[in-house]
Amino acid sequence: MLPAAHGDALWIEYGDGQAIHRVLIDGGTPPVYKALKARMEQLPAAERRFELLVVTHIDSDHIGGALALIEKNELGAVYGDIWYNGYGHLLEEEIESFGPVQGERLTQALLDQGLPWNQAFDHRAVRVAGDGTPVVRTLPGGLKLTLLSPTRGKLEALEPKWAKECQKAGLDPQVEVIPQTPSGVEPFGAIDVEALAAFPFEEDGAEANGSSIAMLAEYQGRRVLLGADAHPSLLVAAIERLIGPEGTLDLDACKLPHHGSDGNVSPALIRKLHCPLYLVSTSGAQFHHPHRTAIARVIHFGGAGVELAFNFRSTHNEVWDDPGLREEHGYLSRYPQPGEKGLIVTLD
Repeated sequence: MLPAAHGDALWIEYGDGQAIHRVLIDGGTPPVYKALKARMEQLPAAERRFELLVVTHIDSDHIGGALALIEKNELGAVYGDIWYNGYGHLLEEEIESFGPVQGERLTQALLDQGLPWNQAFDHRAVRVAGDGTPVVRTLPGGLKLTLLSPTRGKLEALEPKWAKECQKAGLDPQVEVIPQTPSGVEPFGAIDVEALAAFPFEEDGAEANGSSIAMLAEYQGRRVLLGADAHPSLLVAAIERLIGPEGTLDLDACKLPHHGSDGNVSPALIRKLHCPLYLVSTSGAQFHHPHRTAIARVIHFGGAGVELAFNFRSTHNEVWDDPGLREEHGYLSRYPQPGEKGLIVTLD
């Protein structure tokens, strides 16, 4: 998990040691491009190939660094495919020219550079099947990706607000981006895990989050849920299509949806997973993620011995490093070491 400010920039490597394959999911906020560039420059130029780049949705904390990566095009990176749903994909249109929203810069850059775009979906929308059935694609080297979100309905719901969301994400160069104000600051003080976990759940209703590309990644018996900012009810429905309504999904790790927002980490989702490791990607800036209620749900409903892994240490997450809390509730916590940028998680 690269240090992606309050967003996601997930660098995935898989392979047998002789042939390493790479996938990049999102690029964090626009300034995160510097960290992404530095990580990429550690590779010899000939190895800067990614089997897949995924831009999960158009929020600025996911698309910003990825947009700079494509627009600047200064690292010689090669992509086997790029998954990104532009405006035309919301309406299942064929994208052959610049979209109807002036300033939708990523669409323009992809078209101008002739980059591979949604090739695995015949250049149409990256989404689950019309009846909600998850869709499977396998990348070179054997990484299996099962698409859990979005549905066609979630993409269509974003269309009326596309222009506004593009402006918020900095995709319209003619509109000044005004930082959003956090909806609220969670109180500090003593933690009551049971009380927080029992707090009534209200699902996130943001259309952009609902359009997120969320996936199950599998390789040589290891399985990770990559939740993007997806709506948890959609993830639960997709998981139940895979394993049935009564089963639980065995995972090695889960990247919590929406950086551990209380509207995206539901008790129903955590109950549906059998997972020892939960990943949280955020610095806590702007929106004060992860929310205490969300982490409490993971600890309370996730079963004994769960581990929380954060790619930043912040005032919003360091409370979970309290030895008394860890002992009382039987969980583990992991943070970057001093001087470490982001967090590396290895699944052997």
